[in-house]
Amino acid sequence: MRVLATAGKIYSGLLALALTWIYFQDRLKWTLFTPLSEERLARDLLAGLAVAVFVICLSLFASRNFAWAQLLEDEFSKVLVPLPVWEILALALLSGLVEEILFRGAIQPAFGLVSTSLLFGLAHIIPRRAFLPWSAYAVFAGFLFGSLFELTHNLLPVIVAHSVSNFVLILVLNRRKTVQTV
Repeated sequence: MRVLATAGKIYSGLLALALTWIYFQDRLKWTLFTPLSEERLARDLLAGLAVAVFVICLSLFASRNFAWAQLLEDEFSKVLVPLPVWEILALALLSGLVEEILFRGAIQPAFGLVSTSLLFGLAHIIPRRAFLPWSAYAVFAGFLFGSLFELTHNLLPVIVAHSVSNFVLILVLNRRKTVQTV
């Protein structure tokens, strides 16, 4: 519960910042969040899920085949294991929603895809050597999520991609590390 409480405090501030930024850009419109038709909703959800599957598969491949990714798992497990499923879901939804409103909804329209992707990576820097690959991976994910936003002009698929990726990967981390300790 302390992970979620801490995340809630951080993300509340980031959400306020993002919405204020969007408001002063005169872009605070619900069309950033919701598609206009059922067909578009289906297409955007599928696009978000497809990107999530790609991110998940790439992450799982890395964690099975590269020492740096295994080290990252070990480091993240110190904070994210054990967590109940409901807390993993809440954390994934919170991070996906707020980070995408901030980075794709507020920053990307003002600064573009490249700058926003680099900022996304910088926002994921933890000043320890073991976490440097995660920051680089966040730049890659930023380009992926940002490209999806450019393609759809909608935050929904990007929020879905980010939230689903986080949920599945944190859930897998919990399952792996819980099994290892038993």
